[in-house]
Amino acid sequence: MRLQPFFVVGLLALTCFTAAAPAAEPFQVKAGDVWVMAGDSITAQRQHSNYIEAYYRTRYPNLKVQFRNSGVGGHTTGSTLARFDYDLAAFKPTIISIELGMNDVGAGDDPARYIAGMQKLLASIRAVKATPVLISSSPVNDGSKMDDWKSDRCRRIHPYTDALAKLAAEEKVVMVDQYHPLIKLWHENRNEDNTQKLSLGGDPVHPGPVGQYTMAAAILAGLGAEKEVSSATLDADGKVVDAKQCKISDVKAGAGSLSFTRLDERSPWPVPTACKTALQVLPSIADQSRYLLQVNGLAAGDYSVSLNGKEVAKVTAEQLAAGWNIATAGEAATGERGQQIVALIGKLQGPANNAFRTASKANDVAVKAKDEAKIAETQKAIAEAQAAIDALETELAALCQPQPIAFEIKGVK
Repeated sequence: MRLQPFFVVGLLALTCFTAAAPAAEPFQVKAGDVWVMAGDSITAQRQHSNYIEAYYRTRYPNLKVQFRNSGVGGHTTGSTLARFDYDLAAFKPTIISIELGMNDVGAGDDPARYIAGMQKLLASIRAVKATPVLISSSPVNDGSKMDDWKSDRCRRIHPYTDALAKLAAEEKVVMVDQYHPLIKLWHENRNEDNTQKLSLGGDPVHPGPVGQYTMAAAILAGLGAEKEVSSATLDADGKVVDAKQCKISDVKAGAGSLSFTRLDERSPWPVPTACKTALQVLPSIADQSRYLLQVNGLAAGDYSVSLNGKEVAKVTAEQLAAGWNIATAGEAATGERGQQIVALIGKLQGPANNAFRTASKANDVAVKAKDEAKIAETQKAIAEAQAAIDALETELAALCQPQPIAFEIKGVK
């Protein structure tokens, strides 16, 4: 099936709302950062948080940024504050994102309690010298749109998000509004009878992989995440015209074909197989990875593009001459390695991360009880859990390093 020319549709909808608070410093990760992602059951699903992690690990493989999931079902600002020491600060973070609100709105229309809780969380984050990032709740996927809400829960998230943005501006911290772009996007994914055009999966409060990939895209847009991956320009005769953040070698041209090896310095954002239809819900996801290939001088017609021997797309000579974004091929753009990265992140944030959190919570109880024997036991468990995390981090860092990719472009008769 021929890919249609890629248009940035939907990106404006994201960037209209998902912007860091004006007074905040631009959000950037740096070498050695440890980012704790705190939230409620939506974060505890380890879906959109893992997808965001996959973006940063593959876009900046040499920074070795680490991530720790700290989501707990049913939590609010108050309950998150209560576990702050053993479930957030214990990871020794340099960045802490707080993504709450879905449960906080149970307090009613007035967001005062929510904002007071956020203020206390900001104070705690600053006390451990971490950078705070405030993220609004996602909407309820029930067919709601602005001023036509299908539930009080979804309606209340609107003023709570506005209040959070106001707090972020006052406190000069980064804030991401995912609610407003997503309520628009998810409503547009509804038929007239309120059924979904493409399933986001899960339930209205807890979207599945497709919905959570659009959440990750909205959050990355709000953080101003870098879009450029790399670009290569070749002539049809094999001449390498330009290569940015990649190296081109082993070029062969002739008989209506062109092949070469491409080694990138970074990788496009992996698209898990379970998330592939997210690019149909929000085509601008591909623009988050500008992984470009331009070939000049090809004869008019259709061409097959293969990566490591596997066809990923059919495109036209015109598309290649204009510069084709390989990321529009979705999951195929990163191939098996992309799927392996996402799977290993799941292993890290699941069993390994949970073991540390369980031991840290038990240690907190033991310390408060002044139970020396239990303290020794739980500290040993913490050390063992950290060792398991370290081993997975080493494996993941190696896997995220780009590998040479064999490209082949052949005319299709």
